[in-house]
Amino acid sequence: MLHPWDSQQFRRGAKDAGRPDQVIDRAIATARRIKRKNRDLPVIFSIFHLAHLTDIDVDSLLSVVDRTEDHYRIFRVKKRSVPGRVAPSRRYRTICVPSPALKRIQRWIAQNILNVTETHPASHAFAPESDLVEAANEHLRSSWIVKLDIINFFETVTERQVYYVFRSLGYAALLSFQLARICTRTLKLTPKGRAGSEGRVPHERYIAGHLPQGAPTSPMLANLAVRQLDDELDNLAKRLGWKYTRYADDLTFSLEGKSSRGKAAELMSLASQTLSRAGFTSNKLKAKIIPPGARKVVLGVLVDTDRARLSKKFRNNLETHLYALTSHKIGVRSHMQNRGFDSVIGMRQHIEGLLAFAHHVDEKYAAGLYRQFNSIDWLA
Repeated sequence: MLHPWDSQQFRRGAKDAGRPDQVIDRAIATARRIKRKNRDLPVIFSIFHLAHLTDIDVDSLLSVVDRTEDHYRIFRVKKRSVPGRVAPSRRYRTICVPSPALKRIQRWIAQNILNVTETHPASHAFAPESDLVEAANEHLRSSWIVKLDIINFFETVTERQVYYVFRSLGYAALLSFQLARICTRTLKLTPKGRAGSEGRVPHERYIAGHLPQGAPTSPMLANLAVRQLDDELDNLAKRLGWKYTRYADDLTFSLEGKSSRGKAAELMSLASQTLSRAGFTSNKLKAKIIPPGARKVVLGVLVDTDRARLSKKFRNNLETHLYALTSHKIGVRSHMQNRGFDSVIGMRQHIEGLLAFAHHVDEKYAAGLYRQFNSIDWLA
């Protein structure tokens, strides 16, 4: 969406509305500061202006900013391991779903502010036109690969960092604070065993706002909040002769030439220290050095040749799903129970995701599997 700005037209309208010249000049200076950062960004002067632009009641926005109540529905979903990747260390992922009104304003912010803002070139997730396979392609024909994973990526990005994202885009301090509040959630902790006991009110404490996983704004805000971290890791990699990419919380370093396990371990250590200084923690269980001769998988795809390929483990898993679901001896219900799915709908969505991934990597291979998938009788 385009957000044109004409300072002369604004000045005429403001004068006709009886605004003082000093106020008009400050507003125009703010608008020019925003447009200098990115001409596609919308000019927003205040939360009242934001409410007008989005056609949302300002009292609703102020309620979110003041945090008088929790505007999120919280639930947990099971984590499923991705074939070719390390199984998750935690079995569940906490999802925070914003209320309809909050989701509406967050979507507007995501579409009109965040999605028109450039991320670091090494970042390949969440942004428009981002591509998982493109990220994996950066590491084709590598002889050495070092992989790191960030623990609680979204939850570690703080309200303060989000505030500075909006400030860096030229928005005023107060509005940046309010935008940060709209895009983050405060976690309330209650001591175990005390909630509701004999009618006593438990002592509660609050953790500073963080990005909630499930909000439309969180993915791109996470990318923009760690732009400096991406820059430091990219410079570290280049200094040592390696290549660096980040896909959400997955960090990959690769090298086409000769190296040694000792040098790879040094890179891993320096990268982990860089993460720590930025407030993030590397998951030691997922840290990995892949030497020459070993199978090289990046983001679930093989990168050991001149093109990304699906791993044999991925193909076998997907083909087994489809065989069982089309088999008269097994069928939908039995396979759902055997594989531990909670519902047929959940299983179907999971397999559709696998098929979409397969199609993205290898269209010819996936075409035949789609025909098999479309023949499944889900009501049987």
